[in-house]
Amino acid sequence: MFALPVVRTESNLCKRCYACVRNCPVKAIKVEDGQASVTEASCITCGACKNVCSQQAKQIRRDVDNVRQLLEKDSTVVALMAPAFAAAFDYTPYQVLGAMKEAGFSQVCEVAYGAELVAREYNRMFADKRLAEPLLTSPCPAVINLIEKHYPRLVSQLIPVVSPMVAAARLARKIYGERINTVFIGPCVAKKSEITHPSVSGDVDYVLTFSELKELLSDRNCNPGIAAPAEFDGWGATLGGAFPLAGGLLKAAGLQNDILAEQFVVVEGRQEVMETLHAIETKQFSPALIDILYCRGCIDGPDLHNSLSLNQRKKKVIDFIRQRRPAVKEPLEAGKIKLSRKFIALAQKALQPSEHEIRDILKATGKFNVSDELNCGACGYDTCRDKAKAVYHGLAEANMCLPFLLHKSEQEIAHYRQEIQLMETFQGISQQIIGDSKKIKTAKNFVLKAAQSASTVLLLGESGTGKGLFARAIHFSGNRKDGPFIKVNCSAIPETLLESELFGYEEGSFTGAQKGGKIGKFELANGGTIFLDEIGDMPFNMQAKMLRVLQEREIERIGGHHSIPIDVRVIAATNRDLREEIKANRFREDLYYRLDVLSISIPPLREMASDIPVLTQSLIERICKKHHVPPKKVSEEVMGVFCRYPWPGNVRELENMLERLLNLVEEDIINIDHLPAHLWQHIQSSRYLASGHSLDNMTSEVERDAIINALKATKNNRSKAAKLLGLHRSTFYEKLKRYDLL
Repeated sequence: MFALPVVRTESNLCKRCYACVRNCPVKAIKVEDGQASVTEASCITCGACKNVCSQQAKQIRRDVDNVRQLLEKDSTVVALMAPAFAAAFDYTPYQVLGAMKEAGFSQVCEVAYGAELVAREYNRMFADKRLAEPLLTSPCPAVINLIEKHYPRLVSQLIPVVSPMVAAARLARKIYGERINTVFIGPCVAKKSEITHPSVSGDVDYVLTFSELKELLSDRNCNPGIAAPAEFDGWGATLGGAFPLAGGLLKAAGLQNDILAEQFVVVEGRQEVMETLHAIETKQFSPALIDILYCRGCIDGPDLHNSLSLNQRKKKVIDFIRQRRPAVKEPLEAGKIKLSRKFIALAQKALQPSEHEIRDILKATGKFNVSDELNCGACGYDTCRDKAKAVYHGLAEANMCLPFLLHKSEQEIAHYRQEIQLMETFQGISQQIIGDSKKIKTAKNFVLKAAQSASTVLLLGESGTGKGLFARAIHFSGNRKDGPFIKVNCSAIPETLLESELFGYEEGSFTGAQKGGKIGKFELANGGTIFLDEIGDMPFNMQAKMLRVLQEREIERIGGHHSIPIDVRVIAATNRDLREEIKANRFREDLYYRLDVLSISIPPLREMASDIPVLTQSLIERICKKHHVPPKKVSEEVMGVFCRYPWPGNVRELENMLERLLNLVEEDIINIDHLPAHLWQHIQSSRYLASGHSLDNMTSEVERDAIINALKATKNNRSKAAKLLGLHRSTFYEKLKRYDLL
């Protein structure tokens, strides 16, 4: 009859707030893939998870549609109204009863009389008896579920008497016939689970909460505000109307409820209920008859939503009890109904994790020591160890830990920031170092990696290849970019002055030393980078002192008597073959290995001919901006010569050549006849003729490579590529077609 569980989760609404886990008294929530679902086998249907879910992801099983169908079939439907209804509506109780009659209920009976029957049974069983152990009254289905599922050893201490709802339902069937349909109406979600319990199944067909009743009345256009007042049907009740109040059942039973008496105890509210059951289970509770309600009375039930305070609701219930004048005498059938029931121990003992397994689970969220266990409760569990046990039992996920997730997020954010910085760094390097050939890409990647390191860098390459540009790119793309960048040309400083330039000197250390002494380049570079250009030309005796600096990371001024620690990143460069210099005993081998930590040979321009068109355009723009000269285009033939010329002076030679042409050529286009003779003489030399290719073939090959690189540089924008190469668009398309590049 009931396919759906009492409480379920709408997964598309669940937002991983874990409020339901925090507020569930028995942690009957399973979190899987971030979605919190109710574990029916453990759920006590208290409704706490629904009331704390801000996203309304927790839904209570609706019976209103089933009841609506019963009313539309014109069958005999008997409503069993819980006495807390007096506090649930803005109308008088009699107006509510009248609206229910209009809605089609055949009879509207009060459950309060069922409470009186149950109370009499308690009185008969315990009024004059001395108790040997604590015994628990059983009107609250949330408490019954709690004991059966989580305190199975206390099942025998539940008094085997039905709840007022079941007593009223059984009485209604005795009076109106077994074939009637009974519908309980109240503030309790747990009643929806009680009617399916094997011991009382079939007594009540459906349960409506007060919210569902209001919805039903609205759907059937039955407004209590204009309905004719009506009385309850079938029977009347007096003190039974007090059972939704804390201690009301004992009051109805006529049992003493003196706060100084130990024989009768009233327990209400989640925390007190849990403490009491634990005390009873651990034999720390004196023998007593305990009236125990999970809520603070039924007037605080999970579905009793209005703006009234608890005391105001209590007053409305008491006022209704006082004004009652039951119209019907006690029915004869009342003495014929069965009031007993059974309870079942449903809990199964779960296998507990070992201490080693708990520690392994805790380590997964960065909790290696007890001090790492913050026990913040954000995951819904009181302690990190409780959460670890839930993970072990498959009820929780390790990553539910908020501090761990925040730390992980911070790490991810830092990682992505670093990635973005690396991308920006690479873009900056690409803007400084022009070219897209394989060798230049390798060089750019080296700069990127070297920039993120603090290790010594050795740049090798011919003169004019841009070693100084690479050094600056490494410095200004790294962590030391805010520090000084000091360049020293080791070949340009006389040997007698090099030591003082690098390390400085103290006042009076030699004739002519300036007053106050002088700070050397290494001290000036502290916190930044020193670029030792042409280190292969450094005098041999200075190399030993340089070795000490690299080893000890400290310098000593000329004439000084103490060492000065330095924090300097060293980048060295040379156009010499240092291995050959070592063989010739002109360079120290130990210094070479100190320098050769991160090293790269920067390729000469002749090995990057395909980059020459893009590099030429970039240099033209830079020269024109620097010297305020009008820009000029380079003809196709000239570009072919540039791409075949070996450029012994590398980029520096190309830049000087372009600067001369831009200043001297008066036309808008630089043609062949503007070039110096040595360029053509080289093209026509035997080295090229020996290759077996004609000049036309060589020019075509270079031209095709130049077009391909221009397209790469402009991300395949043909208009921009044509402009970059100084070609008319139609001419550019003709060449694309000629070289099968369309």
